[in-house]
Amino acid sequence: MSALMDIDELRTRGANDGRGPAGGRPATLTLGSDWAELPVATELAALLPRVPVAGVRLAEPADFSVLPSQVIVRIIALIRECSSIGTRGTWSLILGDEQLALVSRLDHLPAPDSITVLEKGTPSVGEWRSSSNFGLLYFRKGPKFLSVVDQRPESSREIIVDDPVLMDVFLQCLDGCAWAEVTRNSRYAAAARDLVSNGLAMRVGDHCVTLPVHMRSWPLGVALLGGPWLPPGRNRTVRSSSRAAPVISPGPTRSTSPSSWPMRLPGRRRDRTTPPSCPLTNRTPPGLPSGRATRSACPALS
Repeated sequence: MSALMDIDELRTRGANDGRGPAGGRPATLTLGSDWAELPVATELAALLPRVPVAGVRLAEPADFSVLPSQVIVRIIALIRECSSIGTRGTWSLILGDEQLALVSRLDHLPAPDSITVLEKGTPSVGEWRSSSNFGLLYFRKGPKFLSVVDQRPESSREIIVDDPVLMDVFLQCLDGCAWAEVTRNSRYAAAARDLVSNGLAMRVGDHCVTLPVHMRSWPLGVALLGGPWLPPGRNRTVRSSSRAAPVISPGPTRSTSPSSWPMRLPGRRRDRTTPPSCPLTNRTPPGLPSGRATRSACPALS
């Protein structure tokens, strides 16, 4: 079993270029002994690539039935960031009976070791969709746009976000923030409501958090084996490598939102026989050359 490390030690090692005690296995970062001291997700994203860890562990079950909303959104952001970085996250979840609907909104994130629903017991973690499916909801950054891929069966669409206000709200909510902070005027309030209604952000009480995982690079299992990468001990379901680079083929546009919705929601079919292309819509995103560029010719996505 690896040694344990708290957030203060992680910060110290990060300031020392990741240097730690000589020899031994990487330690497991343990968070949640004091929920008020949880780091923000962007800080974790900056530290973990510099400091090797065996994983990230929440010391206490995340009891969403009693924790304040600002802690809940920060926990969601941290678990999402572990998936983004490729660090194994170990956590347990407790929900109130009235919170069961949260499972379908969060199960694109790494599965908890256990889920307890008050008054109902412990359901199977196998019902958590990311246990057998990789890349259900993620985004990548381009120059002046965000590319979001939503492969959850109830939505299943590719989205280009290039409206500046929507992008600002989306990125502000990565760490989890107060609802009043991102709804400071009518334009920002409309953008925040649209992100929530389209399943790209979630409001918890007086706070909100961005839901898609930032896919900085394709995990090894997807890039080399053509299947999902899952932490050790989880069931694997091998898929066709074509899922890693979805392509939009010509076809009728399927409307999925009001005409005022400033995102690009083409809802086009995927053509699995066409070579991969970088843009996720039938138009070229801003900042990229026109024409059908291959994935390797699109280094701007990160």
